[in-house]
Amino acid sequence: MKIKATPDQVFSALTEEHELLKWWPTQVEVDLREGGGFRRNFEPYVDCLERGQFLRIIPNQLLKYSAESTDFPNVSREITIEFKPSGEHTQVLVTEAGWKRGRLWEKMYRTGEAGWKQILHDLKTYCETGNDPRIGRKVVSHRAERGKPIKLVIKQRYLYKAKPKKVFQALTVPDRLTKWLLKEAEVEFRRHGKIKMVWNDGYTLECEILKLELNKKLTLGWPTNGWAGTPNATTIVKFRFHPTEEENTILEIEHLGFGSGDAWARYYGLSYSGWTYYLLNLKSVLENGIDLRDQVSESVFTETEENGKEAPEEEKKEEKEE
Repeated sequence: MKIKATPDQVFSALTEEHELLKWWPTQVEVDLREGGGFRRNFEPYVDCLERGQFLRIIPNQLLKYSAESTDFPNVSREITIEFKPSGEHTQVLVTEAGWKRGRLWEKMYRTGEAGWKQILHDLKTYCETGNDPRIGRKVVSHRAERGKPIKLVIKQRYLYKAKPKKVFQALTVPDRLTKWLLKEAEVEFRRHGKIKMVWNDGYTLECEILKLELNKKLTLGWPTNGWAGTPNATTIVKFRFHPTEEENTILEIEHLGFGSGDAWARYYGLSYSGWTYYLLNLKSVLENGIDLRDQVSESVFTETEENGKEAPEEEKKEEKEE
């Protein structure tokens, strides 16, 4: 991206708090030194929180940092931004590392690529005109106009080329759950029965079956275990299995019971991406017999908190075939 401004001006726009607030994040904290950290909040223009650490800084020439954000949960990325003078312009080159191979990464990669195009366009607008590029942009927020919190709810739908019975079993039979979601599973297949889930990294979660209707409905009490800084609480995950005329299945998932605040917002973002990751893997397993998980991909949706707890990102349910 060529920007009609000096490298000093462009570098300042990306690193100084008072400059950043004029065109990109709405809240920002920057400790501009190698080893220093930063935190950026983009609401209400984008539902995203980002934090990271500066790895290398050459003023007006190079900026390298690590980052994690709620829209790419627990994907540890390294971003390098180079500033090269070119007459009256500055050539800005962005390189982002941390992406892996595999079908499940493609959507995230495309989203990240589109995001950087928008960011660089906004940077260009601000540096060349001094105008805030966000003016008139659609607002995305978790808060209603009157200031009342809007309840966070995850709702997703997937079409599987398999009968409802087969999809239901994939969510409730231990040896089916281990084909696409878990390393180990124990299921008490009854109402108020327990489901013990163990992931590849050893993280364990125990859910309760709240409602059960064979091949049609499944509702689970899904504990947070204090993940992502949330209080120890129980959220609700509902699955609905709808047959199609072609004897395929539309699976609906609804995850609700989220609280308010930064910790819950992070938990919500991680859970949303996690359900997407695993339910797409379920599609691959059911339709092609291929498990797309690997040790690296698994780490994307688990997180080690400062207190030493590890957190799941999303998960499925397990029970026994009746």
